Amino acid sequence: MSAVSSGIHNVYNGIEDVLLSVARDVDDAVPTGASAHQDVLDQMAADVAGIRPALLDRGLYEALTELKGFRHLVRHRYGFDLKPDKVIENLKLLQNVFPAFIAAVTDLERTMRDGDDHDSAVSGGPER
Repeated sequence: MSAVSSGIHNVYNGIEDVLLSVARDVDDAVPTGASAHQDVLDQMAADVAGIRPALLDRGLYEALTELKGFRHLVRHRYGFDLKPDKVIENLKLLQNVFPAFIAAVTDLERTMRDGDDHDSAVSGGPER
């Protein structure tokens, strides 16, 4: 369970690194401080007018918030007191989240590369 938990922790950290890269390179605003982990999720769930559409839809935002909480538990309890059913639950969540996250990043890249009007794409398009 410790190895699986560590793997979930590491994949979430990689996802967060991508979010921080978008915050830095696209938004030119990187969250800092005690709430930075949540703030980057909030920032990526919001449309930035004239810059980019929201990267995270509601479902992906909520799932990543759950994984962030699990990552925090793993990091600060150092793998102790991990309940196997919670580890498996978060592994299954990650197995669904990761491909959705890759698709969201790919969609963002395509939208920005093609110069689409992201305001109309976000308001009129299907939820990711």
